[in-house]
Amino acid sequence: MKIVSTVRCDDYSREKVAKSVAECIDLLGGLGKFVRKGDRILVKPNLLRASPIEKGVTTHPEIVFAISKLLQDHGCNVLIGDSPGGGTPYTERALRKSYHAAGLDAVAKELGVELNFSLEYKNIPSPNSRKIKRFNIITPALEADAIVNVAKMKTHLFTYITGATKNTFGVIPSMEKATFHSRLKQPDDFAEMLVDLNELIKPRLNILDAVMAMEGDGPNSGKMRKMGIIAGSDNYAALDVVESKLMSIDPKDVGVVKAAIKRKLLGDNFEDVKVVGEEIENLIAKDFKKPKTYIGPMPDQGMLWRALASMAKSYAMIPVIKKKECNGCKECYRICPQSAIAMRKDRPHIDYGKCIRCYCCHETCPNDAISLDWKFTGKLMKRLVK
Repeated sequence: MKIVSTVRCDDYSREKVAKSVAECIDLLGGLGKFVRKGDRILVKPNLLRASPIEKGVTTHPEIVFAISKLLQDHGCNVLIGDSPGGGTPYTERALRKSYHAAGLDAVAKELGVELNFSLEYKNIPSPNSRKIKRFNIITPALEADAIVNVAKMKTHLFTYITGATKNTFGVIPSMEKATFHSRLKQPDDFAEMLVDLNELIKPRLNILDAVMAMEGDGPNSGKMRKMGIIAGSDNYAALDVVESKLMSIDPKDVGVVKAAIKRKLLGDNFEDVKVVGEEIENLIAKDFKKPKTYIGPMPDQGMLWRALASMAKSYAMIPVIKKKECNGCKECYRICPQSAIAMRKDRPHIDYGKCIRCYCCHETCPNDAISLDWKFTGKLMKRLVK
């Protein structure tokens, strides 16, 4: 059985978070089940970009503090580190900016633990992978005895959810991330790569910060919503099954879950996933706002529906520059894996003939200056599946 623990946590006060995180891990068998005294542990938060804590884009620092303190008290050597989103250069300056915005420099200073500033990475073979056979991975992840994956509960326009599986994408050096979107243009192919990556680095423990979640058009521009939950598992895919259910998203619509089922890492109907702690039925947000790209399960009504589904993928939502909000920062220009964005008079312009609808530009824009609009087929699909 794959155990997922769910614990209530009403807010980010230090005492409540510490109690809930400890209970969450105890329900999984205790910290000693996952790490040993003297182990070097990489605590890997979600550090998408340098964003204020109150925006909810990154893992809350009190969650990182609680986990790091437990590990420290257990006798582990803790290193907090991540490679921010693909639009952020992988430089010490950029890391310092991201750590500071997320409140992680203060966490490290208070606990006396390290922050990672190494910019090194290595190319590692992944012979058992289905999609990608070699990965460039930051050295802190490779040199750690174990990785504790500390994800943030968010929606995602491309992968539907940001959870434990997606969070490990941060061990890929920042600017390398865009190459995967260029090579893997379909969400299901991208999901297969994420499962490849998780099976390679094998995070020892996964914790989900769902005290405040992001709904709508995440992972950067959604709206905050109180969920009051901390969840955990030693199985990244099982944790994403539970997260999807909490969001009222069918887990079988989520690419990383589908990929895990195909590989027999999860049972077809999740009969091997057991939730302990709070009853999940009491935690589900039935009105949780999905990303605009989420159509939901397709009715099984033959060739017409399959053809429409195919068309919907081809004519997905397109990113649109909001001229008044755009300040010409070039983040979207730098991240685009297809070079579909050009700068003209210090403002971005999108070539939709090149655009692959990966939404990296929307994900990394620090000014919420990129919206998403449906084309005709997408609007039709939304009406038909209601």
